[in-house]
Amino acid sequence: MTNSQLMLIGALIVAVIVVAFALLRARARPVAVEPAPVADALPPPPPPADTPSPFLPAPDGEADDLGRIKGVGPKLQARLKELGVFHYAQIAGWTPAQLALVDAELGQFQGRPERDQWQSQARLLASGDTKAYERAHGKLGPDGAPGAGA
Repeated sequence: MTNSQLMLIGALIVAVIVVAFALLRARARPVAVEPAPVADALPPPPPPADTPSPFLPAPDGEADDLGRIKGVGPKLQARLKELGVFHYAQIAGWTPAQLALVDAELGQFQGRPERDQWQSQARLLASGDTKAYERAHGKLGPDGAPGAGA
């Protein structure tokens, strides 16, 4: 072997050792894990005891098709009717405390009313202003159901 070949082999050995040390050091470093925010871990506070019920014993006239609200599918629509929620105006008028009461009753659907902006959608659907609804929330389908963008 020539002198230059021996130097090349030596340089390769040193490079392998440097890489191995770097890998060992990387493994030995503790991984910083951020704790979950405390607010997310705690359930929302219960609404005040004097909050008027957002639920009705029965629809006031004909019930609205709550499935037109984007984010409200058949299961959620059935759950809302079980709870006594039948009308767009009812949803549109919820106070923050009433919204908290409803949300607490939604089980696996908890958080949907705010995330999907039910109150905004319900206000526009109750007013019958389809153009304003579609500007804010996307197209309604030809039968009045949420469009493909839902």
